[in-house]
Amino acid sequence: MLLATRPLSILVLLLAAPAASCKNAKSAPAPPPAVVKPVVAELPAGEGEPLGVIFITVDTMRADYLGCYGNPRVLTPNFDRLASGAVLFRQAISQATTTTPSHASMMTSLYLQDHNVYSNFEALGLAPRTLAEVLSGRGYATFALVNMSHLNPEVSGLGQGFQTFVKSGFMRKAGPSVDSLLGWLDKLGEQRFFAWVHASDVHTPYSPPPPYDHFYYDDDERDPAKHSLARIWHLLPNDMATHPLFLSWLEGITDVDWVVAQYQGAVTYVDDEVGRLIDGLEARGLLGRTAIVLTADHGESLGEHEMYFVHTGLYEPTIHVPLITYFPGAGRQGVHVRDVVEGIDIMPTILAYLGVPAPHGIRGRSLWPLIRGEVQPQRLAMTEHAGRNLVALRGEQYKYIKHLRTLYIQPSYPFTEGREELYDLKADPRERRDLSRELPDVIRVFRRELAARRAERQSQETGVAELNQEAIETLRALGYVR
Repeated sequence: MLLATRPLSILVLLLAAPAASCKNAKSAPAPPPAVVKPVVAELPAGEGEPLGVIFITVDTMRADYLGCYGNPRVLTPNFDRLASGAVLFRQAISQATTTTPSHASMMTSLYLQDHNVYSNFEALGLAPRTLAEVLSGRGYATFALVNMSHLNPEVSGLGQGFQTFVKSGFMRKAGPSVDSLLGWLDKLGEQRFFAWVHASDVHTPYSPPPPYDHFYYDDDERDPAKHSLARIWHLLPNDMATHPLFLSWLEGITDVDWVVAQYQGAVTYVDDEVGRLIDGLEARGLLGRTAIVLTADHGESLGEHEMYFVHTGLYEPTIHVPLITYFPGAGRQGVHVRDVVEGIDIMPTILAYLGVPAPHGIRGRSLWPLIRGEVQPQRLAMTEHAGRNLVALRGEQYKYIKHLRTLYIQPSYPFTEGREELYDLKADPRERRDLSRELPDVIRVFRRELAARRAERQSQETGVAELNQEAIETLRALGYVR
């Protein structure tokens, strides 16, 4: 049948109840059509020894834009299917809101203050053992594919341990990325493997292919009567708002809702490609023997705190990321973990699943006790901003942010050395009310904890990032500054 060849999210729309083709309201995007959820096959429980692990990082994808995390609008049937047969961590916190530092933490299970990679202009040093190095040393075939040039091994240092590394030109789409991975898997036979695939589609410039570019927008994005994009333009960082590549992306666009809809469409597009990967594994008889770990390096601000299309600051839209782990044969499916966990926990969790000892000196913990339902001590996640500008400690209830430098990057959110922020995430999930002056006792506890964390830093040497002028200009167009 023709319908069988279509991505699952498109089928959802085709199966939806008919809806009038009404225009979006000016105040907010219109909701999608009523959704009739299709019946999807459950993921296999798995048996025997696992053959491999696929680690998927979706750049800039917020947790709260996925259906399995409660989003009522954005279609993510494949992420939801994966979560239903996997373990979903409801409070996963990234170690950085910038791509290379965050990936360095996930690959080494170290905080930024340990590996010292604080920007996309810096490279991981040789001292930390990466997840790929550990598994390559155990006989695993290793594969990486990245879709941003600053993640290429000569720039990021993240090629350590990968026998096959497919480098980025500039933001390859998720579809060809899935094809490349499946082609590599077809050559392996029964060899054990570890594969990392990075998707860049959800990062600016959000450019999902048709029909995803109009999934969530049914209006004229170039209507001269609309002024919403012009009204928020002064809130964008100057290096990004005046860059020719950024300007060409939004040339003629007048409606800010269209830009947000492109982000939403990109999430759905990546979701469908992940679904195609799952189907490809199933067709090859690999799904029940292949672990899948899906997360993001950081999130994105889409108007919160008057920040648009950036991941500046350490508020929830930028540090709260999805983390979904499918471990066939482990006997734990459809589990939701509500404890605070960190990106640094991914490495020891994968190694524990494979029965491989973790390197000495890592900061993360295996999440298997939480997956099994054991009660664990509450965790304070630590996350840092690029350039050593901010640091935060994030617990179950409170988040503490400390400004380390005075810097004017984001017009609506200047950094002021010495400033402290404190938010009660349970009472104030949008972080609107700063309680730093109202709860001095809580502030003192966080100060002591941060001082203790700082005293334990490893401060390892970084590598040398080989950046040409083209790469530097690309980073500027994406909103990154040196």
